[in-house]
Amino acid sequence: MPSFTQDHCTKFFLEFFRAVFPQRTFNTPSWLPSLPEPSTPFDQSPPSYEKITTIVRRMKSSSSPCPLDKISIICFKRCPYLRSLLTKIIRVVWESGRVPMEWKKVYTVLVHKKYNSDDPANFRPITLESVPLKVFTSCLRDSFFSFLNQNEFIEAEIQKGFTPGVAGVLEHTSMVANIIDKARKSQRSVVITLLDLKIAFGEVHHNLIKEVLFCHHIPDKAQALISSLYEGFHTAVITDHYSTPAIPVGRGVLQGDCLALKNSHGIILLPI
Repeated sequence: MPSFTQDHCTKFFLEFFRAVFPQRTFNTPSWLPSLPEPSTPFDQSPPSYEKITTIVRRMKSSSSPCPLDKISIICFKRCPYLRSLLTKIIRVVWESGRVPMEWKKVYTVLVHKKYNSDDPANFRPITLESVPLKVFTSCLRDSFFSFLNQNEFIEAEIQKGFTPGVAGVLEHTSMVANIIDKARKSQRSVVITLLDLKIAFGEVHHNLIKEVLFCHHIPDKAQALISSLYEGFHTAVITDHYSTPAIPVGRGVLQGDCLALKNSHGIILLPI
C-alpha cells in the first residue's frame, strides 16, 4: 500500500509524465539504410465486425475495467449486439482520424515493486484504459504488424518479443539452455550476460515515434491516428485512500503490454 500523501503523489507523477524537450525533432541518420517502397500497401480500411470479434475474444476476461465507465470486456464477449455497436463506433473513429477525448482519460493504479512504500518511484504504474480504446489500439497494432510483416520490414529471425504466435521468452530460454548444455558436454567455458534495462521501452519521445512511422512508410492517415492518440492524454493516479487530479501525459510512457517492432532500421512502439 502506498504510504505517501496525495500531494506527494501528484507532484511526483506531474514530473514523471512531464514532456521533456517537447519541441525536439528527430532526423534519420544518413548512415541508416532506408527501407524500400512497400510492395504490399497498408490496409487503411476500418476494422470489420469479424476483426473486432476476434480481438474481443482473445482479450483476457480477468482484465480490470476502467474505473471511469466500469465496463468489463466480458460484456462484449457475451453480447454480439454490443460488439456491433462497438464496431460502428470504432469504424467512425478510424475514418475520422481522431481519437475521442473521452478515450484518452484513464486511471493509473500503483503496484509495489520493492523497498519503502513511502516513495512513488518504488511503485509500478499500471494504466486502466477503457475497453473501446483497448480494442481500437489492438486493431491499429494488427494493421501495423500485418503491413510491416508482409513487406519484410521486421527481422523475424531476431525480433521475437511481442510477435504474435511466437513464444519469444521460451525460445530464448531454450537457446541459452542449449548453449550451456553444449559447453558442459565439451568441457568449454561460456560467458552469459543478462541485461536488465531500467524502464526498458518505458519512455519514447512522441516525435521519435512520428519519425519512425514515416521511415517505415506508414500512410499519413494512420500516422494521424497515432498522433491523435497521444495528444491530450490524461491520467489520474488512484489508491485505496485518494485519487489525484487529472495529470497530462506529455511524453510517450508506455505501460503494460506494447507492440515493439524492432529491426536494424528502427523501432515502433504501440500500446495494446
